[in-house]
Amino acid sequence: MELSTISHAILFEAIEQTGETFCLTDLEASVIYVNRAFEKLTGYSRGEILGRNAGILKSGEHTSDFYKEMWETIKAGRRWNGRIVNRRKDGTLYTEEVRIYPILGQNGKPKYFLALRHDLTRETQLEAQLNQSQKMESLGLLAGQISHDFNNLLTIIIGSMELIGEDLEKGSVGAKLASEILRSSKEAASMIKQLMVFARRQEARPVRTSINTPLAELKILLDSLLGRNISVAYSLSQDLATVRIEPDQFKQAVLNLAVNAKDAMDGSGAIMLKTYNAGPEGLPPSLRSGEYAVFEISDTGPGIPPETLPRIFEPFFTTKPKGKGTGLGLSTVYGIISQSGGQIIAANLPKGGAVFTVYFPAVK
Repeated sequence: MELSTISHAILFEAIEQTGETFCLTDLEASVIYVNRAFEKLTGYSRGEILGRNAGILKSGEHTSDFYKEMWETIKAGRRWNGRIVNRRKDGTLYTEEVRIYPILGQNGKPKYFLALRHDLTRETQLEAQLNQSQKMESLGLLAGQISHDFNNLLTIIIGSMELIGEDLEKGSVGAKLASEILRSSKEAASMIKQLMVFARRQEARPVRTSINTPLAELKILLDSLLGRNISVAYSLSQDLATVRIEPDQFKQAVLNLAVNAKDAMDGSGAIMLKTYNAGPEGLPPSLRSGEYAVFEISDTGPGIPPETLPRIFEPFFTTKPKGKGTGLGLSTVYGIISQSGGQIIAANLPKGGAVFTVYFPAVK
C-alpha cells in the first residue's frame, strides 16, 4: 500500500473519531460530508443530511444580516469565526463555536466550505446558571432584610389591632375596619413568611428520609386540591437514596409546584410525579459529582415561554393577571429546595409541557 493511501486512511479515521464536528458543503451549502461527531450532536444521520442544505440546522435565533455577513466573508475566500445557536433534529437548541474555512480551487476561488464546530452547550448552561445563582443570592439577601423589618412592623400592627378590636363594639363600623385591617395584616405576614423561606431565614428541622414518604402523605390532598379534570400519575423509585430534608417544607414546595402546573394547564390536563436516583454521571453542569435523589414534576401544559424561563423563581415575578397571584409561589419553592442543599431546574419538554427537576444530595 502506498504511503499516500495510508495517510488518507489515517486522516479519515482521525476526523471520524474526533470530538469536533466536521461538515463539508459545496458553494450552495449542500452537505457533502459529516463525521460521527456531527451525527451525535445534531441527531441527523449521514443518510438524512447528505445532499441537504446546511440551513436545516437554523434555529431562528439569528437575523438575516448575521448570515449575510458570514456568507460574504467565506465567499470572499476568508475564514469566518463565530458563535451560532442551532437546532437539533429533535427541536432542542444548542450553542456552538463555528470556524468556516473556504477550500480554494486551483483558480484561487472557493470550491468547498469546511465548518469545524465545537459544542458550547455545557459552557453556556454553566454561565447561565452561575448568573442566575448570583442574581438569586442577591435577591435573597434583599428579601431577607426587607422581610425581617416588615415582620417586626406587622407583629406590632397585628398585636395592636387585636387589642383594639376587643374594646370596640361588635358590629360597629370601627370593629369591621379593625377586623379588615387585622385580616390584611395577617395575609401580609403570610407573604413575609414565604419571603423568609426564600431568603433562608425560616428555621428548618431537616431529617433523614426518603422523598417518597412525604409524597405518599400528599396523595389524597393533591387529588382533592387539583380536582377531577387533572389526572395525577406517580412513578416512584423503590430504592430511592436517603436525603436530609424538612418534610413539611418539602410538601409545601410540591403543593406550590402542583398548583403552578394546574394554573399553566388552565385547570385541565395531566401531571406526572416521579422519583429516581441520579449520578455521578450525566448530572447538570451546575451540580457537584455525586449521588442524588431526584424529584420530578411535569405537566401537559403549553410550557414556559423562553423569555420567562430565567425569571420564574424571582420573588414577585408573575405572568398572571393583576390580583391573581403574588409571585411568591415558585420563589418559595426555590428557597425551600436551596435550604435543604438541593437544586431545582425548570425546563420545557420537547413535545410540550414544563418539567421541574429537584436534586437532593444523597446521605450515606
